[in-house]
Amino acid sequence: MTHADDDAGRSRSLAALRAEFGDGPLFPRLEGDVIEVDGVTFRCGYEERSTADDFVIVKVPAHVAALREMARAHRGAAIVELGIAEGGSTALLALEAAPRRLVAVDLEAERLEALDRFIADRGLGGSVSAHYGVDQADRAQLGSLVDGQLDGAPIDLVIDDASHQLDPTRTSFEVLFPRLRPGGLYAIEDWSADHTFRDAVVASFREASDEQKAELAAALTKAASDPAPAAPKRPLTDLAVELVLARATFESQIVAEVIVSEFWLMARRGPAELPRDGWTLGSAFDDHFGYLR
Repeated sequence: MTHADDDAGRSRSLAALRAEFGDGPLFPRLEGDVIEVDGVTFRCGYEERSTADDFVIVKVPAHVAALREMARAHRGAAIVELGIAEGGSTALLALEAAPRRLVAVDLEAERLEALDRFIADRGLGGSVSAHYGVDQADRAQLGSLVDGQLDGAPIDLVIDDASHQLDPTRTSFEVLFPRLRPGGLYAIEDWSADHTFRDAVVASFREASDEQKAELAAALTKAASDPAPAAPKRPLTDLAVELVLARATFESQIVAEVIVSEFWLMARRGPAELPRDGWTLGSAFDDHFGYLR
């Protein structure tokens, strides 16, 4: 099953959240969660719908501040963004980075009218483009699209805020990292989401009533008795370990630097030449001590 098959027929993720939880906010309002940039409003959260001058950006305020700083550090750059959602981060990058080229892609097939109108109203069609129905795990599709949009020129910055799943995220890394210029930056968002989820589950269990604990225990027992249980999915932390191993490799010039922060797992491209197509991260290291076994 491909990543696209797995998500086939899904509605836009925020629309699904609204359908499940209603139109109210999913988390409390925080100081600084509404900002304005060049006449465009950006709202941190889930409960609003984007328009051409009022965008939802699915990040907490501190993350938005970090994204703005990253964008300003890459003014005039060639940027690839994986994951459009409600268009807020794409519009913010367009305004703060004034990129030479910004290529944004999303698995969702339906175009986001608010982002299309924003691009048209601001005359950004020559520098900013949004592409839908693009699977980050499709090597040929992703590589061909980016090469065509950038005319084969190298990328300065990649921001992956797409599936947050290990295999698709690694695949798009293997496609786009060789296309980064030496010194270029590859940033993967929500790399610790699996840990955050597990922490939340543990916390909920600790705070649950005896009745709720009994219900959860019964559900876990039932799941464990499945004669053909699904194989557990590995977390994005594996990719962080793989990048560290690539950096640790003797005289490695493929990965120059690995940076782990609250919001991003980042890898800076080294000077080593890499094949444009067919490269794999696993070829960049040996797991001598069995970290990934």
